[in-house]
Amino acid sequence: MSGMLKHIPKTIISVIAIFLAIIKLQAEPKSILVLGDSHMKGYFGEFFHKKLHSEGRFFILNVAIGGAGTKTFTHDQLRSTCCGYRVRYTCPESKLREKEWIPVLESSESSEDKLICRVYGSTLYMLLQKFKPDLVVIALGSNYYNAHKELLRIIETYKINLPFVWVGPYNRVNADLRYDAIYDAMASRNNGILVRSDDILGSDTLTQKHFVGRTAKYWAHTVVERMLPFIDSTLVKK
Repeated sequence: MSGMLKHIPKTIISVIAIFLAIIKLQAEPKSILVLGDSHMKGYFGEFFHKKLHSEGRFFILNVAIGGAGTKTFTHDQLRSTCCGYRVRYTCPESKLREKEWIPVLESSESSEDKLICRVYGSTLYMLLQKFKPDLVVIALGSNYYNAHKELLRIIETYKINLPFVWVGPYNRVNADLRYDAIYDAMASRNNGILVRSDDILGSDTLTQKHFVGRTAKYWAHTVVERMLPFIDSTLVKK
């Protein structure tokens, strides 16, 4: 083999080495942090996480707090004070059966005031520092307890221009106001995309509903399919 390499120009060898390095980089698992509300806590979150996990190349930490808005994640401590919470985690090697639930690190179904993610420091800043995500998914904005710009500033404190995907709410009363707030927060940033849900399901007569079964699965799978091209193109560059 070494004799064969002697007859290959050095420039070609360099190109091959670069190509192999790119392949290795693309193959290295990346870390994705998901921040969500009660929809992410429920069936939508189960199908969303499992669909993203099925790619087989991501570490996924999914922190979902019932009743949460972006403001929930900007406090000095991450707490559940309304409708429970669920923290899920999978690594690329995690084997999940078709009807198996996503592994849960911690959860609660009660409205008791509880500190969340103690192993990660119980603040978004410490969570970012310890988990070290390559990309953040923000599935928030459906509730009116929000501080969109402050949330993005905390993420930027961890890493400037960190890629993010914002999953917008389904079509419900005042959906336009909810989307306007998200667009306003993203206006000066070119490192993230908005994946809308209002054309996937919902209606103007809905005020709040937690989807289950095939409907939740359809919503989750459609969202993941829409965001994957951005994730692929962004993480390949990293």
